[in-house]
Amino acid sequence: MNTNRRQFLQKFLTTTATTLILPPIFYQASQAEISHAKNRIYFISPTGNDSHSGTLEQPWATLQKAANTLQAGDQVYIRGGTYQINQPIRPQFSGQENQWIIYKGYPGEQIIIDADGIFVDPPTGSPPYAHDQGAFLIIDKSYILIQNLTIINSHNAGFTVRDSHHINFYNNTTINTFSSGIAIWNNCYQHQIMGNTIINANRPNMRSPYPNLPLSNRAPHEAITLAGVQDFEVAYNLVCYSYKEGIDCKETCANGRVHHNYTHHLKRQGLYADSWFGILKNIEFDHNIVEECETGIAVSAENGPRVENIKIHHNLVYNNRATGILLSRWGKDRLKKNIYIYNNTIVKNGYGQLDQPQPYWLTGGIYLYSTQLENLVIENNILSENKYFQIGYSQDFKPDDFNRKNIKINHNLIFQSQAVTYPVDLKTWAKDSVYSIKGEQFIEANPQFQQPDLANFYLQPNSPALVTRSPFYLGSFSAHEEKLFWWLTNFPPLLN
Repeated sequence: MNTNRRQFLQKFLTTTATTLILPPIFYQASQAEISHAKNRIYFISPTGNDSHSGTLEQPWATLQKAANTLQAGDQVYIRGGTYQINQPIRPQFSGQENQWIIYKGYPGEQIIIDADGIFVDPPTGSPPYAHDQGAFLIIDKSYILIQNLTIINSHNAGFTVRDSHHINFYNNTTINTFSSGIAIWNNCYQHQIMGNTIINANRPNMRSPYPNLPLSNRAPHEAITLAGVQDFEVAYNLVCYSYKEGIDCKETCANGRVHHNYTHHLKRQGLYADSWFGILKNIEFDHNIVEECETGIAVSAENGPRVENIKIHHNLVYNNRATGILLSRWGKDRLKKNIYIYNNTIVKNGYGQLDQPQPYWLTGGIYLYSTQLENLVIENNILSENKYFQIGYSQDFKPDDFNRKNIKINHNLIFQSQAVTYPVDLKTWAKDSVYSIKGEQFIEANPQFQQPDLANFYLQPNSPALVTRSPFYLGSFSAHEEKLFWWLTNFPPLLN
């Protein structure tokens, strides 16, 4: 985001009431902490000693001492400073439903865990490989809260969870990881990833140096990875400057909500749903901000039988190099059914890079690249000034496919100031010709955003996107609601 735009919005926020009302789920950690009043509370300090009793006056020195000690109902406060580790931190015990184990940075102090000393072996055998693990590694545990910690320089992931349930991450930070910043893998359920900051994830040069092997030019996984996870929430996270995807719900994930996240400046798509090994279903992406990524939001069935029941709504997707929202054919391109894309604001996507051929390899506002679709609804969106097309579909669609597959495109606002001749030939990777479609009951007009050059996509009072039918406005933002640029000021929000 350019400096002038950010300064404008920050000034705007200081003169506008901007109370951020968080969902009730944000208060669960505080309620869990209340139950710890009668349990043991320990302390860790860089000046401590593991032979001490772990009190405020006689703190421990290492997080692994806490990981070996804490049991249900126990809590440890980590004092500010840098903790060098050469082995992953591995909790040995689980909490209970009303007796969580809590690892928490001391209020107002910065806790840095430097994982540069952990050597990660090269991948051998079958997954999970060493690089699929984490500097803070939780396996087969439950009811653990990790809060206010920062992990830097990890040659695998920052935080990794496997075969566990009720493991929550609040207000943590990871910087410089070879794999994910936070990853939750397989046989996991009931997790929250809330208010975290993930920077420089998936960096190839963070791989441990192996003798006689060249430097890596690829890194595994995504900034926030959920793989085969059931019943989860990912919200109010900042994900930026990472080398692959931002937030990925993949494999057999089910029953998850990804909302109010801000992803920007990523090498690949900001938000992603892709099935492997089985069915991925019941995922909701809403109220997210995605800018300066490759594709904004993408849905695939790469290697699973299908993806189903995906809702994508009230997201702002703008200034991404490739397509705003892509229904892709990556992998084996299997069925994607019951996909609902509504009330999104999708602006100026698909322009690529200055040194890249045009058209870009993927472009446009919403691109139906895959034909393996069933029960798709695209309605009440604003699509404005995306490159080449606002809604486009592949040449591989047959004339009766939209009716036969029950694809409904209805009541979207379309604005494209430049004339384009169709089809648009994507001659590079996609090798497709794309046709434009406006659907039924569309509005073709300038949406009249308030200040789009400053990323203010609220609607002017006379905007044609304010309509008389429900939901009474198109796109993500109504002209009648309080203007909250929640992703620009004091973000991520602090959880008490």
